[in-house]
Amino acid sequence: MAQEAIHFMTVRELADQLTAGAVSSVELTQHYLDRAEELDIPPFELPSEPRLDHEGKLATMVTIAREHAIESAERADTELRAGRRRSILHGIPYGVKDLLDTAGIRTTWGSGIFRDRVPDRNAAVIDNLEEAGAVLMAKMSLGEFAGGNTSSALNPWKLDRTSFGSSSGTVSAAVAGLIGFGIGTETGGSIVFPASAVGASGLRPTFGRVSRFGCMPLSWSLDKIGPVGRSAEDCGYILEQISGHDARDDSSANRSFNFQVGPPDLRGKKLGVHRSEFELSQSEHTGRVFQEALDAFANMGVILEDISFPLRPTGALFTTIVTAESGTIFRPLFDDGRAAGMFTFNADRAAGWMAGRMMPVADYLTAQRIRNQLKREADEIVSRYDAVIAPTWPNGAALREVSQGWPIPARNEWEPPDELSAQTPRLNYIANLVGHPGLAIPCGFDEDGLPLSLQIVGSAFDEQAVLDFGMGFQRETDWHLRRPQYPWRE
Repeated sequence: MAQEAIHFMTVRELADQLTAGAVSSVELTQHYLDRAEELDIPPFELPSEPRLDHEGKLATMVTIAREHAIESAERADTELRAGRRRSILHGIPYGVKDLLDTAGIRTTWGSGIFRDRVPDRNAAVIDNLEEAGAVLMAKMSLGEFAGGNTSSALNPWKLDRTSFGSSSGTVSAAVAGLIGFGIGTETGGSIVFPASAVGASGLRPTFGRVSRFGCMPLSWSLDKIGPVGRSAEDCGYILEQISGHDARDDSSANRSFNFQVGPPDLRGKKLGVHRSEFELSQSEHTGRVFQEALDAFANMGVILEDISFPLRPTGALFTTIVTAESGTIFRPLFDDGRAAGMFTFNADRAAGWMAGRMMPVADYLTAQRIRNQLKREADEIVSRYDAVIAPTWPNGAALREVSQGWPIPARNEWEPPDELSAQTPRLNYIANLVGHPGLAIPCGFDEDGLPLSLQIVGSAFDEQAVLDFGMGFQRETDWHLRRPQYPWRE
């Protein structure tokens, strides 16, 4: 087993190794566990407030389920040797954001309040992956209660930079070669933004595509669960296994997803370019990287056409909806006093939840009505194209530790002043509000060697289209194959 490289292989490459008998699931799992032991475990207990004393460890994993992983890998090997391959994921170790329930393995929601919480059931996604033969290895770190941009997980490209979002543990571990693939969640950008910061491929599925049963809710009408990998193709394989109708989730759509590997010929496909977001980069170099990425699509025969979305109060809509829904969801923490145990960085968020409990119902209903109008507008614009595209974030990852200012700490609910209003990643927030799928893929690096990313957004339930564009781009470029150097840069 080429241990120096196997941890960076894609899902298909790992599956080929397992099928050919070049490596066993137990060997592969042990290898990832050993890497986690060496590179990830910090000198403090997780979940935790963000800290500075990591001693170079990435801290992407709240809980490493070593015994469970080895037992699952042994079972996978027995079935694979008998020719009973359940799926392409059979025998591959993965990590899941620590919001999803795992029977017998603690699920903390990133909070010290639930440090000892051990569910007696699995989330629907975990059951689906178990049925697919995948090996649950770790519960991944996040911001407390999936909150904003604050997380213990470090960015493997440069430790002083943000990992940017509540699925940060999942994406950092995937890029650092600590897991075979990962599962994240997104309400307003928590898969795609951290994927952008660390150069992962991350997919936000259509709202309702993946069951949220057994996952901590933050916003009933906005939450999504999606895959994270080292390629767009990885995301397609994973989505196929975790999607499908589930009567236990009232928002679950009765729509199956059958991944077509492809990619097909993209000549003649139409890609809408949200040009205003390509003009937000803070340097000529970064702007040139994004333009070269668009040129790559043009060289594949893709028809590029500039588009413009209506300027709507997406920040206010997001704030109103999430504050009202999360304030209701977390009310028990205030009723019994447990909210006092929230981490200090979440103090203003806790205050927001309290305010959300007192929000006039007219405000919430008005926000939902405007959201429906936005959905009609966005559906009409996106339907003219096979997909639309913008930078996932206009620049590389900012500093992790700052005293003040935007975008760090980045808050989805924050509405920038008028002179910065164009700097809001509007395609992302519109897509999240209306429930459209979006794929973040790496497309180059800024002057400091930090990843840059594109987000490709498609019409509802057309994940295949965004994956086709992602696979086509990754067929012609090698940005997704670049790895952070070790020892990690300080």
